[in-house]
Amino acid sequence: MTKEGNIFIIVFLVLLFLISGTSCDKFEGSQTIPAYIQVDTFYLEPNPVIEEGALTQNITDVWVYVDDQIIGVFELPAIVPVLTEGNHKLTLYAGVKYNGMSGTRGPYPFYEPYITDCDFIVDSIKIIIPSISYYSNTFFTWIEDFEGGSISLQSTNNSDTSLQFIYHDPVSPDFGHASGAGYLDGQHTVLECATYADEPGEGYILPGATAPVFLEMDYNINNYLIVGLFIYDIGVQITQHPVVVLNPTDGIWKKIYINFTPSVTGYPQADYFNVYIRTDKESSVELPVLKLDNIKLIHKK
Repeated sequence: MTKEGNIFIIVFLVLLFLISGTSCDKFEGSQTIPAYIQVDTFYLEPNPVIEEGALTQNITDVWVYVDDQIIGVFELPAIVPVLTEGNHKLTLYAGVKYNGMSGTRGPYPFYEPYITDCDFIVDSIKIIIPSISYYSNTFFTWIEDFEGGSISLQSTNNSDTSLQFIYHDPVSPDFGHASGAGYLDGQHTVLECATYADEPGEGYILPGATAPVFLEMDYNINNYLIVGLFIYDIGVQITQHPVVVLNPTDGIWKKIYINFTPSVTGYPQADYFNVYIRTDKESSVELPVLKLDNIKLIHKK
């Protein structure tokens, strides 16, 4: 055999040893055959003690704990291997993509976990159907569902058009009787709206010190959209702070969880905050259309 052949065999045997070693060591303890749980989706149920608006959701992941020890994070639908058997405490947290980005996944801090006793059977799949709700201490600072007679997102001085109602017939189970809509064209090229836009210095008091603050929103756009905060100090606007830029959705309604926590925490001197949205007509889009619904600014009490 050639020298090159001997080297190949030696390398192959070393790799085989390493692979065998890692495969034997990947599970702790004597159990090597897992039990499995199957989680396809979470069901978001109403919490009767809070006013929470329409219960749309975009839960993408499940965070799995057994006896309060993390097993892992799995994209839904998921079949999860668990190296245990018998009856154990199972805790499932609903995970979302913060700001719609795959690289910033996390358990949503306003959804209660699903907790149950689970009988794990080796080499068997148990189907789990978790139902969850918002924590009772979730505070909905602002909800705009476009079901009233006016729209709380008002045009700023930078805008040359405004949001209006678009009606659903029949009534939509997710979007009710109406949604908000904005239209741009050659004469109307900027839509910028904000809460309390015509009363500078007034707005929402939000908790700092890393307390979670999120904006939930359903949207359907064919032009980019900026979502951010106007930040006020003693009644004077100190900054217009963009948080996310949303890409067109190709005619599909999407749900997003926008993480305002770093923005609010980063301005501890701020007295008030106002949410704003802005879109400028892109030259490649002849008639930009913006549709919004179920906007919720939330934090813990």
